[in-house]
Amino acid sequence: MRIYDQINAPAPKDIDQKRAHIIGGGIAGLSAAIALVNDAYMPAAHVTIYESLPLVGGAMDGAGNAEHGYTCRGERELEARMECLWYVCSKVPSIQTPGKTILDETFEANVREPIYSHYRLMHKQGQLYPSTGPLMSDTDTKRMADLMLTPEEELEGLSAADWFTPEFTKSVFWYCWSSMLAFRPYHSLIEVKRYLARFMMYAPGITHLAGILHTEYNEYDSVIKPMLVYLQSLGVRFVTGTNVVDMDVVDKAGETIVTGLALRDVDGERRIALTRNDLVFFTNGSLTQNASMGDTHSIAPLNRDTRERGCFTLWEKLAARDRKFGNPAAFISDIDKSNFITFFPTIKGDRTFFDYIEKKTGDKAGTGGAMTVIDSSWKMGFILYSKYFPDQPDDVNVLWAYGQVSDVPGDYIKKPMRDCTGAEMFAELMYHCGLSPEQIDRVLAHASVSTSMMPYITSQFMPRQISDRPKVIPEGCVNLAFIGQFVELPLDVVFTVETSVRTALMAVWGLTGLQKPMIPVYEPAYDLRVTIANMKASLGIDQLSLRHLPRILRAGPSPKLFLRQLKTLPKP
Repeated sequence: MRIYDQINAPAPKDIDQKRAHIIGGGIAGLSAAIALVNDAYMPAAHVTIYESLPLVGGAMDGAGNAEHGYTCRGERELEARMECLWYVCSKVPSIQTPGKTILDETFEANVREPIYSHYRLMHKQGQLYPSTGPLMSDTDTKRMADLMLTPEEELEGLSAADWFTPEFTKSVFWYCWSSMLAFRPYHSLIEVKRYLARFMMYAPGITHLAGILHTEYNEYDSVIKPMLVYLQSLGVRFVTGTNVVDMDVVDKAGETIVTGLALRDVDGERRIALTRNDLVFFTNGSLTQNASMGDTHSIAPLNRDTRERGCFTLWEKLAARDRKFGNPAAFISDIDKSNFITFFPTIKGDRTFFDYIEKKTGDKAGTGGAMTVIDSSWKMGFILYSKYFPDQPDDVNVLWAYGQVSDVPGDYIKKPMRDCTGAEMFAELMYHCGLSPEQIDRVLAHASVSTSMMPYITSQFMPRQISDRPKVIPEGCVNLAFIGQFVELPLDVVFTVETSVRTALMAVWGLTGLQKPMIPVYEPAYDLRVTIANMKASLGIDQLSLRHLPRILRAGPSPKLFLRQLKTLPKP
């Protein structure tokens, strides 16, 4: 974002007469509240956030203690070009480091402990999988180039497997890229294309995770809690333990207006009347909806209930009234394909596993990033942390791990991951890392493990039509905007914190009429340096020369497709 555009815009007309009702207390809802108060000058007391859970934060969680074990369902890989995220973080004071903002604290944490992996891929019980040479075949390099030039309208309903060769899913690129983002071959080709375009600048360093950032501690303590404290200090109202179960919407003279909300809490159901001055910001989906928890000795069950799905159920009601509100069925109809399981071991008083991994990889905990076990039947990956919680004692170590496939038997534990306890999941991971049965037993004796089954964690990746996601502000809507991971956002991608924050800013700018330039999405495909670096990485060469020209031409896009795409570009 240009410094010239970082203005303090004038207060929108009659902003002091408007009120905001934010449905969902995740990062999108909190960012919307910050933007309303900071950028649009809405009185903080006029902003209310409704959250169904006792705590805000949504998928960005982190809790527990050293005695009984910590919990954390997810892990996010951040990067410097998440401009909207860092814009909001630059406004929020850190609660860990007085005088600093969240952005300052995060920057300093990455200077102190930068991520660079020397052991990105693992196989054969702890052996390093070689990642030198071409990232993929020449054929798939060409298919990727063609994909970048193919209009999205021609990709609707297609999956990655429909486009690339079967060998693509066995390439170094796929092993690294899909495990970072939780892509499976049956996921949306539109989303694959958007990810390739959005993060093209990191593809050359994908085997080392060059450019990936992390927060000081877990994302709840480093991002969510400071936001909560900040908003509470301003006077924003939080209503937790409350579901918004319905929305009254009327259409009149080409306008769509929300006229009421139905709320449900422990005391029952009530309705509140709204006017066009009541702005509604709706988080219409949650990646952790209907998640269940397990522990060292218990299983986290897969919740198949389709009647009570929180924000998804409300979205279904809206979509049934008008197609402009999207089509949730495209995303939430097949939980056998959209689920995966995470587990979070807390190891007290024993460094066997951490010492083993640090010695094997050469990476100190907290600096190596994610490691992927490519021959795991469960498609496992894991990350070692240094100090992940502010109160974490020195003799306690934690890690986060996951499996993308929950319905097939493991390689050490001979049953599906979804039928396993936390101890069994951790044992499977240690087996793949090369620990002996005796070492596994020793570590488990010092470990407590929390687990989470999340039915909809990759639902936003399911094959779709472009219209299946609503726009941030659907056509004709006067006081309703959609925010979060299930909103149509040209150029940008889902399953990132950036998307949640960007949709929140767009919603606030749009509904309040704030006269401030929207932060643009970085488009690395227009940077020739990025294109050249990607070409060299894909082909496994250090320098481009004329002798590579035949191979480059073979791997490049179809000339006819390239010319057709040129015709669609706007004239200067």
